[in-house]
Amino acid sequence: MVSAPCRFTVLGPPGLTCGDTRLDLGTPQQQAVLMLLLANSGSYVRMDELVDGLWGEHAPASGGAVIRTYISRIRRLLSEHGPGSAITSQAGGYMLDPSLFELDATEFAEMVEAARQERAGGHIPAAAKLLEQALALWTGTALAGVPGEAAERERFRLERLKLIATQELLRLRLELGEHAEVVAEVPLLIELHRLEEPLYEIYLLALYRSGRRAEALEVYRTAYDLLGKELGVSPGPRLQEIHDRILRADADLDGEFAPAPWAERPAAHSRTRPPDRQFVGRDAERAAFQDLLKKGRGERPELLFVRGPAGIGKSTLLRRLADDAAAAGRRVWHLHGSAPAEARERLERFAEELSGVPGPVLLIDSFEELGELERWLREEYLRQLPGGAITVVAGRTGPSAAWLTDPVWSGAIVIRRLDALTAAESAALVEARGVDPALRRSIVDFAAGNPFALSLAAEVGRSMSATGQPSRRDAVRDVVDNVLARLAGSVPTDLHRWALHVCAHARHTTEDLLHAVLPDGRAAELFDWLRAQPYVETAAHGLDVNGVLREALDHHLRWRDPVGYERMHRRIRHYVMDVLLREARDPHASVAAVRTLGHLRRRGGVMPRYVSRAGEEDLRSSMVTPAGHDELVTMARESHGEPAAASVRFWLGRQPGAFSLLRCRESNRLRAFMSWLTLRTPEPAALEADPVVAEIWQDVSRRVAVPPGAHVAVARHLVRPDVEAMPSPVTDVFQARMMRGWLHEPGLAASYVVVPDGGSWRPLMEYLGHDEVEGVRADRPYAIFGHDWLADPPAEWRDRHLDEELWAERHLSLFRRQEA
Repeated sequence: MVSAPCRFTVLGPPGLTCGDTRLDLGTPQQQAVLMLLLANSGSYVRMDELVDGLWGEHAPASGGAVIRTYISRIRRLLSEHGPGSAITSQAGGYMLDPSLFELDATEFAEMVEAARQERAGGHIPAAAKLLEQALALWTGTALAGVPGEAAERERFRLERLKLIATQELLRLRLELGEHAEVVAEVPLLIELHRLEEPLYEIYLLALYRSGRRAEALEVYRTAYDLLGKELGVSPGPRLQEIHDRILRADADLDGEFAPAPWAERPAAHSRTRPPDRQFVGRDAERAAFQDLLKKGRGERPELLFVRGPAGIGKSTLLRRLADDAAAAGRRVWHLHGSAPAEARERLERFAEELSGVPGPVLLIDSFEELGELERWLREEYLRQLPGGAITVVAGRTGPSAAWLTDPVWSGAIVIRRLDALTAAESAALVEARGVDPALRRSIVDFAAGNPFALSLAAEVGRSMSATGQPSRRDAVRDVVDNVLARLAGSVPTDLHRWALHVCAHARHTTEDLLHAVLPDGRAAELFDWLRAQPYVETAAHGLDVNGVLREALDHHLRWRDPVGYERMHRRIRHYVMDVLLREARDPHASVAAVRTLGHLRRRGGVMPRYVSRAGEEDLRSSMVTPAGHDELVTMARESHGEPAAASVRFWLGRQPGAFSLLRCRESNRLRAFMSWLTLRTPEPAALEADPVVAEIWQDVSRRVAVPPGAHVAVARHLVRPDVEAMPSPVTDVFQARMMRGWLHEPGLAASYVVVPDGGSWRPLMEYLGHDEVEGVRADRPYAIFGHDWLADPPAEWRDRHLDEELWAERHLSLFRRQEA
């Protein structure tokens, strides 16, 4: 009978407290025996395991007797203070009853799991608090001072779990916006765990979200050099993804092509199958597999995880790997398309066949469908395979933390993520399918590197060319429906389906956007659901559905529910114009807002041609100071001549607050600037000092009756010397500033834009309803465009071209004949 509650602590120096009494656990060796029993509580530990765990290869001849002495002392200690029957013996082994104790490691694991459940439910603050409480249980290094190989293994396991929990907490804090705090804390962790890639991932994200992009890129270079020097490897896929997003802020990821189920079969059958001439790409994945084959047939199994969303080609790759293994003289078994119970039965049958086979290869497809077998596979089945066995697991996600923290699998797991095919690989696949050359480009453009969409569209296109059936409209609808069914699958409710359509239609989707478009109070739930989908990527400004799935979702909704499609488009458009543009003061926010508008207008009009699509300039905004006047004047003079420099100097003296500067975030170098002048009744001195403003005011006097209290705004100086062509992030920022003024500036009667290259800007200005001012002398190195907001107010202007945006015919190029 337990006289007082007893609690073991192992998350620091080992300890045992019964009631208010902290017990003396004896010598370090005796503690090692107790901790080994504790680590295996609920199971019998054999005497030879205890001896080996304490001394390893250096066990004394009297090791068993010493262990029995330690067990006797531990029993006496427990009997005097609490659970005297805690340790039982059976057939040369000992077991510690876990029901008689509390254990801080168990509390830690339960709190971490509870935090994960809170996170899955979208409760980020609650999850973070639970993780903080769990980590607070630690008082030092796990099992500090306890000797022996068994204690070292348990110490490694516990410390690894602590590090994973710490990383999960840091990621939650990033979601809570604590970027600066995370930036301050991660370097110390990296110093302690120099080769831990997830810490670099967190650090890069924290730096980038804190506006420290240059530092983030430098940290990546440091990690790249370190991993190459210490391990001889490049950064993993996830770290590379984050680096690429920081460089481009636009990562396109797509889905998977999985053919019909392919049952397990020996390698002899694989040899008879003719080579697949339609297989393209995947050189890196095949090379990783070849490396495993060349390692020889060692003492332990090797494991290759191939991950990627639906439609990306995992099943096709496994078939090619089966051929590669057969060519290397390996026996191959392949499991695909089985329910968990049936899969376990087949795997057990494989194990019997594998027992006498050297270096077998086991391929397991659709791993996400075998979730209930995951622990059995990791802890029992795969460990029992013959030495040199290679297992390839393909699924939509990579290995769980349980795989990565299991010491048995340390160094034995290779992870590869399948990306979309390149344009060249896509073209090769379509050509191998025998598609009419006139249709190939449209299929490649539509599929965006997705193997399933490429193969499906190629087969439909080949049928169209051969038989004339189906019609193009029916063919497109058939391909779109199948792409949706394969890549997106089913959704829980109609509301979730609408959230997915919003995510596909908008450039980036945030929780605020969902709330504006689907005002039902469930935006947080829908955002978390979207984020959990394998085909949705988290980008710098929100969630993205990219590639073929984006176009398929959009095309499907257009014909299925045109009224709902238009309503959704209007709400997204108004949110961008009324919220994002109004609040966009930072260059990155400005670029994001303009890119979203360009994306919404991608089906019609010219605006997309004037919006940059990828890449983020290393820019920050600033206001002008008196000390910086000469810098702006010099840039204007070097870019546009002395008249422009004189104009800049004049207006810096009259309206310095009208100037917005763009500088390099890292070097502080001036990159570009613009001015947004406010004119009411200009004084004669202003008209004389700036002939361009004089021409504008003459046009105002002729066309617009400015009411009392109203004003005219002029985008007078758009100076960008090192950006010769549009589009660019710099001109995106200029456009955001102008449109913010047009839509949201109180009392705006008219606006004018002065540009040095009228020919480049003219199509955009005409599209945006700004007429070119007549009478400007032909020898002037600028053009002027103006808009009367009293005659054509923002409420009407914003919806101009809406029909063109929504229903332009050139929305989908699939099966449109083009020159090969």
